[in-house]
Amino acid sequence: MQNPFHQHLDELNDLLVDMARRVGVAMEQASAALLEGDTAAAELVVAGDEQVNALQFKVDDRIIELMTQYDAVASDLRFVLGAVRISVDLERMGDLAKHIAKSVLLRAPAAVIPDSLRADFAAMGAAAVRISEKLVGILAEQDQLQAAQMGLDDDELDAIQERIHAQVPTLGYGPQTAVDVALLTRFFERFGDHAVRVSHQVVYAVTGDVHLDRS
Repeated sequence: MQNPFHQHLDELNDLLVDMARRVGVAMEQASAALLEGDTAAAELVVAGDEQVNALQFKVDDRIIELMTQYDAVASDLRFVLGAVRISVDLERMGDLAKHIAKSVLLRAPAAVIPDSLRADFAAMGAAAVRISEKLVGILAEQDQLQAAQMGLDDDELDAIQERIHAQVPTLGYGPQTAVDVALLTRFFERFGDHAVRVSHQVVYAVTGDVHLDRS
């Protein structure tokens, strides 16, 4: 039978997995809203961000409880401390999905992205959703092997961002469109960076190995 401390560790991890799932759903909805100009989907993302924030507070409360009521061994302490950083990164990923959704609402009823970049943004959204789905599995299983490969998934987002940026000066967009495109690609790119940071924390919690974060 599990002792109470490890049961609480599992409950803490369940909260992180729940955060990751909600963030993934938010990114999927935000990407769809961006491509379709769907303000209803965008509003769902904005409203749903409060649930992600509430989960972060629950994570904080559980961490305080674990740190004050139990004497943790080194490996468990790494997990608890890593959970602090993971919850912060997940919350920021939720914020980035919210920023994308807010861009849709800000420009409605006009489209935020031009038709000529639609395929690239569709690819960027799909890559971000795949990353979030993979992140759920990494957290649920504490899968250090998948976590160590997250940087390769993030590279795909970086490559699409560079491709979009290379096109913008050649397509004669006005300044507002250029700014919108730059911001949106940044939101997606940072979403991937935070997923990499979460993955690094999982590797650290499991193995004690430290990854240098260049994001």
